[in-house]
Amino acid sequence: MRIIVVGGGKVGTALCRSLVEEDHDVILIEENEAVLKRVTKRNDIMGIVGNGANFKILEQADVNSCDIFIAITDKDEVNMISAVLAKKMGAKETIVRVRNPEYSNAYFKDKNFLGFSLVVNPELLTARYIANSIDFPNALSVEHFVNGRVMLMEFKIVSDSKLCQMTLSQFRKKFGNIVVCAIERDGKIIIPNGDAVIQAEDRIFITGNRVEMILFHNFIKAKIVKNMMIIGAGKIAYYLLNILKHTKIHVKLIEVNPKRAEFFSQEFPHVHVVQGDGTAKNVLLEESVENFDCVATLTGVDEENIISSMFLETLGVQKNITKVNRTSLLEIIDTSQFSSIVTPKSIAVDSMMHFIRGRVNAQDSSLDAMHHVANGHIETLQFEIRESNKMAGKSLSSLTFKKNIVIAAIIRNGKTIFPTGEDVLHVGDKIVVVTLLKNITRISDLLAR
Repeated sequence: MRIIVVGGGKVGTALCRSLVEEDHDVILIEENEAVLKRVTKRNDIMGIVGNGANFKILEQADVNSCDIFIAITDKDEVNMISAVLAKKMGAKETIVRVRNPEYSNAYFKDKNFLGFSLVVNPELLTARYIANSIDFPNALSVEHFVNGRVMLMEFKIVSDSKLCQMTLSQFRKKFGNIVVCAIERDGKIIIPNGDAVIQAEDRIFITGNRVEMILFHNFIKAKIVKNMMIIGAGKIAYYLLNILKHTKIHVKLIEVNPKRAEFFSQEFPHVHVVQGDGTAKNVLLEESVENFDCVATLTGVDEENIISSMFLETLGVQKNITKVNRTSLLEIIDTSQFSSIVTPKSIAVDSMMHFIRGRVNAQDSSLDAMHHVANGHIETLQFEIRESNKMAGKSLSSLTFKKNIVIAAIIRNGKTIFPTGEDVLHVGDKIVVVTLLKNITRISDLLAR
């Protein structure tokens, strides 16, 4: 597909990389010439220096022949204007990044009066991700499929866990319809078979329905979040507090900027707002951070978030959520030291790539959802089986799948099946797939040639 991206920041750079990996024809429009050269050279794509809301620049990019136009600069208004203009000039689909909470109203979200194909708000998506993590504090990460009917969770196995030395066959017998889809061990990820043995320090990725996952979560260790500390009063904190105000969780917020602290105090009167440096050891200790069930470090500086979280881990904070936007940092730190890491950039790119893959999908299957876990090493996908699909009417055991693929769940008529080889795929089924393979676009990509 021919895709125009406006904005070469963190999200734009990551998106261009993902699009190139999937063989799309990409043109980047960026005002900063140095940034443009760096991104275009690294990804071997076309580039145009200029403002994406400029009619002449869009003409130069041949926007009239564009399949998808994506505006993700750091200015919401520029994104919206350029996308509206691109649509008028002939772009088939438009995606915009809109981050300002002032634009999170019904006209933008529900009525979509500007006609965008997709509106992406990385901070709102991240806030929802964090809220999911708070619901299951023992889990390192939580993803939902099929409107929440199927869940994927990540757990770390401690040395005294009852799961240590348990084979996956024993695991399945004990926990019924909960499936271990992947294991991360010593930095390597495997798709295990029934003979695999769970070991201490493993990170396991499991799927199941909500009720069974709640029971498993409580088997690991019964734990709920009653009080939470948030460090940093940015956009993510704003959206997160709006979600949490409907819960019984007591929240304390620490913000170094006096004006931001005052704004949040007025906006959220039920929240205890403290004006101070939440990354300073003495401030954290004064606010009794060690007594909180969960701490989310959400400042705008990745390094401060990482260092603060490392300190919180030494204090024994049970649920420690760390915002890291620069994925390059994740390659040089020991991520096993952290309870949960959230990357807004990656969450936003996943959302856009899911939309784009859906548009290039074959008629025999529909890609309904896509998530990356394990720092991007595992793809989790949701497909719908359609009439023209060759897999319809066949049992899983009769199909030859590529290596490193697990059919984790089948949803049929609202009921969830955690399949064996004897289960047959029907038209209308939704299947949840866990794989180490990259860039799976069509359901046919799962089968060995």
